[in-house]
Amino acid sequence: MTPLIELRDVHVRFKTARGWGYAVTGTSAVIRRGRVTAIIGESGSGKSVLGAAIMGLLPYNAELRGSIRFQGRELVGLPDRQWDELRGSELGWVAQNPLSALNPAYRTDELLAEAAIRRRRVRRRDKAGFARRLLERVSLGSDIARRYSFELSGGMAQRVLIATGLGLGPPFLILDEPTKGLDQANVSRVRDVILGLASAGHTLLVITHDISLAEQIADEIWVFYGSRLIEQAPAGEFFTDPLHPYSRGLIDAMPSRGLQPIPGEAPSFFTTPEGCPFAERCGGARPACRRLESLTELPGGRRVMCLQH
Repeated sequence: MTPLIELRDVHVRFKTARGWGYAVTGTSAVIRRGRVTAIIGESGSGKSVLGAAIMGLLPYNAELRGSIRFQGRELVGLPDRQWDELRGSELGWVAQNPLSALNPAYRTDELLAEAAIRRRRVRRRDKAGFARRLLERVSLGSDIARRYSFELSGGMAQRVLIATGLGLGPPFLILDEPTKGLDQANVSRVRDVILGLASAGHTLLVITHDISLAEQIADEIWVFYGSRLIEQAPAGEFFTDPLHPYSRGLIDAMPSRGLQPIPGEAPSFFTTPEGCPFAERCGGARPACRRLESLTELPGGRRVMCLQH
């Protein structure tokens, strides 16, 4: 079966006043239909940039190389008109920070219905019912439809933002840090929404710092570090037996696992990545680690960039 999303040797770098900055380096992976994939890793590792690359939303100073295919269709170099047809209806995007992503000049029902109205899927007079159905999907009452974004709590705004991503019924949805800044009660509500979308058959890519959330929602885990994908594994196997030293450090840093910090510092954004980017912080690193170019394929679909396996 053709993967829903296929990445082949994807590179993203940014031109800055200080020179080139490296955000994604040599990433190859697939996302299969009906799966929830969670990308975890620290800030600056390349998680959100990869999501923006898949959506064709990189800024003007970005350089993208490699191949990104959606249902076998190449997205790299796609004309703007074709992107306009794909975004929303086939590829959904839920950005970070809902209170800045939601336009405060419009009521919630207008925000939820506008894209569908523009594409003539919904008549303007039917926007109230359309908005109500979307709000139900994210466990919000119909009274929210008449409110403005600045009248919503952070948790409500996040669920409204998820609802906007669902407006045109895309089979694939990227959620970028969907629980950032939320208290535990609202994290639980957003988690339940994500699980509900998965049960309804959506294919989801969830980018998150919240490793506990990833453990609860994901079918598969991707670990990013220093612009590279360094481990890919089924979620159950990952959380019981992480293979990469950095992955083990992430697990040990979880509050439920002891809150142990990872020694050392992340590589510079302006450093050209060579080999395993964690080698400088790894107690078991060897010279050959700095010459690694790809992940090792293991039985059961696991992949890891480490000479220990």
